[in-house]
Amino acid sequence: MTGTSVLAQFRAWLRENCPLIDKNDKFNANYIGATTTEYTIRTAGDRHRYDITGKDSPTYNLTFEARLPFGAAVAANIDAADFFDKLASWLNVQNRIRNWPEIDGYMVNKMTASNAGLINQADAGTARYQLQISLEMEEL
Repeated sequence: MTGTSVLAQFRAWLRENCPLIDKNDKFNANYIGATTTEYTIRTAGDRHRYDITGKDSPTYNLTFEARLPFGAAVAANIDAADFFDKLASWLNVQNRIRNWPEIDGYMVNKMTASNAGLINQADAGTARYQLQISLEMEEL
């Protein structure tokens, strides 16, 4: 299994299922442009454990990023923080009800979201916010 496959399958699941992701906004993979209100999901590393039979139990770390309005106007900044709080909550609910993405050859056992809404780049008009996501899986 490659990280790209996990990335593509998680991106498709999130875009299709999450009511917070506007289907009219651009949602890329490993790339985010300069357009206001744009999303991307990118790989952030993986770790694999193998049992004595060679069965893989990987953890994939992903980062969801969004470019959103940012600046001196407080309302836009609060809206961005609310978006990320709601996204983290939605992902945590999906974990509790075991509504996980389907990953070819693997079963997801746990999904976590953390550090919602960290700003990793900002200028006078937009900022890039991020949320870290971890998928713990086991090979079928």
